[in-house]
Amino acid sequence: MQLKEVQTKKGKAWEVVGYLGLQPNGKRKRVQKRGFTSRREATAWFNNEVTLFSNGQSQYNEKTPKTVFTVRELYEMWLETYQNTVEESTLNKTLRIFRLYILPDWGNVLVNDITPISLQKYINTLQKKIIYYRKAVGYLRRLLDMAVKLGMIDANPFSKVDMPRQRKHQSSLPKFLDVEEFKKFIEVLDGQYCHVNRQAYTLLRLVAFTGMRTEEVLALQWKHVDFKNNYISIEQALGRGIGGGTYIKVPKSETSRRTLKIDHNMMRSLARWYEFSNYIKKVDFVFNNQGKPLQILRPNKWLHEVSKRYGVAVGLSMHKLRHTWATLALDRGATVKQVQTYLGHADASITLNIYSDITKRASDDTPEILAGLIE
Repeated sequence: MQLKEVQTKKGKAWEVVGYLGLQPNGKRKRVQKRGFTSRREATAWFNNEVTLFSNGQSQYNEKTPKTVFTVRELYEMWLETYQNTVEESTLNKTLRIFRLYILPDWGNVLVNDITPISLQKYINTLQKKIIYYRKAVGYLRRLLDMAVKLGMIDANPFSKVDMPRQRKHQSSLPKFLDVEEFKKFIEVLDGQYCHVNRQAYTLLRLVAFTGMRTEEVLALQWKHVDFKNNYISIEQALGRGIGGGTYIKVPKSETSRRTLKIDHNMMRSLARWYEFSNYIKKVDFVFNNQGKPLQILRPNKWLHEVSKRYGVAVGLSMHKLRHTWATLALDRGATVKQVQTYLGHADASITLNIYSDITKRASDDTPEILAGLIE
């Protein structure tokens, strides 16, 4: 340590120069500080700083890189990459899962403090709370896989836990409408509801007769409607963005891009709505709120309004209305390939898995086919 009196702008002062100790890289840490009023004050400061430095508490200590993160810190690092690889609507759903089911329990926990026992308790509790718990748990598993790659932990604790079977969703609500229920629903739309809310009527009827996804029908613009040849082109979809907003995106898959042939009655209903609407430019949205796309939940609210007012399609959702179209189409002789193409499913297995009810009924009737030959 060296002490000397120096001249400053404010007058004479004491300066101290010396080495506090060794840094983690083996190099000595040199300090130089002036402004002390006396030799004694400078010496006292330096000796105190040496003590702090040896305890790792000095401002001059080099901060060693953090080798273990909390789950929240790891999540934020993972999110920087993930958010650039998915659609905004998918990102919004992912953020919601972390906000509701992962960060409240694990956010402040160090990754290397997660034990198989604590993880198993969390999984068992979550399985009782939500039906599709594996999706939420899967994201946490991905974070811990990342922790292994970064050397924060030796092994993923998920390798030592059991994943309970996912609970089946038991619901008394209908999965779809049968033929008679569907007829009553359309009769109410055509005979009564069309006079109450022309836009809602047209949208609900269009989904009922095409099986279009809600996000597809909400993204329709008049340029996608071919009144002359009775076609509708599905070229885009409405996504739910971060913060509750919406945006136009590409369809769910390549096969979701498709052209649908529309029956004459439905096209007449669309034409009447075109006459009613104040927004009829080619780029205007067919269904809109003062020219802007409707919120994604609006069609479901309209459907529930019809159910409550007229007692039809009770317990139905827009997705189940799409389900109804497919089920009735298969029941009336449409091939799985036809339904798959019309709905825009990526492959036939999706169609068969979702609409297993109609295939089960077809299977139940199969024994009677040959039995009828000898009666």
